[in-house]
Amino acid sequence: MSSAQPSGPIPNPFTEPYGDGVSEYERYLRTHDLLRLQKPPAERSHPDELFFQSMHQTEELWMKVMVHDLGEAVVALHVDDFAEARRALDRVTAAGEIVERQLRLFEHMVPAAYLAIRARLGHGSGMDSPGFLRLNAVAPMVWDHFERGLARHRLELMAIYDEPSAHSGLLAVAEGLLNVDAGWQRFKREHVLVVRRIIGIGTASLRGNPMELLERSAQLTWFPMLWAVRDRMFVDFKVGPLVT
Repeated sequence: MSSAQPSGPIPNPFTEPYGDGVSEYERYLRTHDLLRLQKPPAERSHPDELFFQSMHQTEELWMKVMVHDLGEAVVALHVDDFAEARRALDRVTAAGEIVERQLRLFEHMVPAAYLAIRARLGHGSGMDSPGFLRLNAVAPMVWDHFERGLARHRLELMAIYDEPSAHSGLLAVAEGLLNVDAGWQRFKREHVLVVRRIIGIGTASLRGNPMELLERSAQLTWFPMLWAVRDRMFVDFKVGPLVT
């Protein structure tokens, strides 16, 4: 006797809320609130909307950490604690790497899923991300504090690159800033790739921006002088004889 075939899809059996928020762990981390910040199942336009919403919420949390640690780098720079400033910048870079890498999870969402979700996003756009906007706003302030550090030591930027051993502390901070900048450029390029993968090349964003504008934005840097110093160092370079 053959078993009956399923009559159709069943609802996801694991969507009920969990965590009553009574343990000290839950109360400290506010998990009761955190796990209810996403749409409940009945309100989702597609099963992947939980994934989509959680991904973006997680990005905002990591960007909040990045903003905070950029501030800690400024605090350390103010008292010439270059080692602590570099430590804070390294953590900014590490958090940025997490934000960049998690974008690749969108490879597991097919365009049809986003099409359903997008229909209920209104004009919502990643360009309105408060974390993204805040990072872009504080970056010039971070650079201003770094330049003040140079000024206190009566140094030009080129000097710390021309004599790296003489100014190792400031050089370490400069290279830490460059790492932060490079990491953010990688995040923006990965974001462009994700957008192209899901909505294609010719589709405008929900704000109406064509892909060309997004790609141009991805070329912008926070600390252009740190990139320009490389050009300056190699401008007069001449190839010498091979030494074996």
